[in-house]
Amino acid sequence: MTTPEVPHPGLIWVTADRAAALWTVRRKYVPQVASAHGVGTKEQKGYGTFGQTTFTVYSYAEVQRVVAALESGEVVLDPSWRADTEEGARGARRDALTTCGCVVLMLAVVIALALLSN
Repeated sequence: MTTPEVPHPGLIWVTADRAAALWTVRRKYVPQVASAHGVGTKEQKGYGTFGQTTFTVYSYAEVQRVVAALESGEVVLDPSWRADTEEGARGARRDALTTCGCVVLMLAVVIALALLSN
């Protein structure tokens, strides 16, 4: 069992990417894990080139509570949600292939429209 990390001064919220790394889950399942285990969330706004974006951050203390529960075996996650299992790796590959397929399909439509408009 590892010792819980000591939060940096002022760090009370973590991003979904950080929660995924601490829980060893695939990023897309962070909201489900957080919801199932009562992890507090809040919406945070960010500003960039394309204007305002909103993203969810998670309570660091509650994320650490779930880390401890995972390590003790009190909480067991679906293997397909985890980043360190064969099922999770297979799901990640499937998601990547689906994304690539969608991009190829969209490019094919754009090329077809360009050819038909000539």
